[in-house]
Amino acid sequence: MTLAIETHDLSKRYPPTNGVRRWLRQHTDSTPEAVSHITLSVQAGELFGLLGPNGAGKTTLVKLLCTLILPTAGSARVGDFDLVTQSDHVRDQIGMSTGDERSFYWRLSGRQNLEFFAALCNLPKQHIAPRVNEVLSQLGLSAVGDAGFQTYSSGMRQRLSIARAILHRPRILFLDEPTRSLDPNSTRQLHSLIQDELLAREGMTIFLTTHRLDEAAKLCARVGIMHKGRLQAVGTLADLRQALQARHRYHLTVEGLTPAQVDRLCQQIPTLHQEAAANGAVHLVLTVADDHLLSDAITGIVTASGCIQTVRHEEVSLEELFVTLTQEQSHE
Repeated sequence: MTLAIETHDLSKRYPPTNGVRRWLRQHTDSTPEAVSHITLSVQAGELFGLLGPNGAGKTTLVKLLCTLILPTAGSARVGDFDLVTQSDHVRDQIGMSTGDERSFYWRLSGRQNLEFFAALCNLPKQHIAPRVNEVLSQLGLSAVGDAGFQTYSSGMRQRLSIARAILHRPRILFLDEPTRSLDPNSTRQLHSLIQDELLAREGMTIFLTTHRLDEAAKLCARVGIMHKGRLQAVGTLADLRQALQARHRYHLTVEGLTPAQVDRLCQQIPTLHQEAAANGAVHLVLTVADDHLLSDAITGIVTASGCIQTVRHEEVSLEELFVTLTQEQSHE
């Protein structure tokens, strides 16, 4: 297994602010860590998603991995190079695109912007024009390449940002909340671009941060959930459900049970509860990590002379996993 990104206890603590706040910090606790003891591995060719609410530390972690800021503690290797001692080599391996890109020149065309940044990437002069044409085509911007950047829609600007990030053919691409300001149609187009062009065709390793649960579930093979600077969990959705001991939910519609019998069943099986009752039927919901409790519930219903009308299976959603993990951390 080839690793594209590997971190060990990576941490970042920003220095105290100036003035009165800095003086107060000297007499109280130190500033909190924006990123705290992150240990993480991302395989080459993987699309890994980092999920978390605003302020969780996602962007700070991306800045660390892109050598834009230095870590306070810990270590990391990106593209098989040390993050601190071999930062120049790391930069050769990576590209970065953010969801609030503001560094393009508004009076230049999209093509002129890319040609300028290609020169900054030290692309040979004779290769710049062909490569710019290639990425404009790849990102679906050929028709508007010579239009002024100020005329671009949000979706076009985001695609141009990704085009710039891949000009030098990086092995690893960091996408920091790339769909933050996009409409649903532009978001759908960008998702297709990421999956079909960058991942499948180019074989890039993609590290994507988002606070959108549906986006992480759709795009990412594995996700990490980050909250208050800490990595709460990492794995596939199935892994995370199993870790929380809540992999399955069953909805049962039952007839023939008295309220007392329903209460008794719910006391016997703590993860069983009544959600509604109407027309002589009750709607029971059972959340379980394995199926033996489902058998217990069915046995209890049948023993009480209940009649099961319907059983519907549902997996715990990513949204519920996310809320559970972040709430648990908030209460610690």
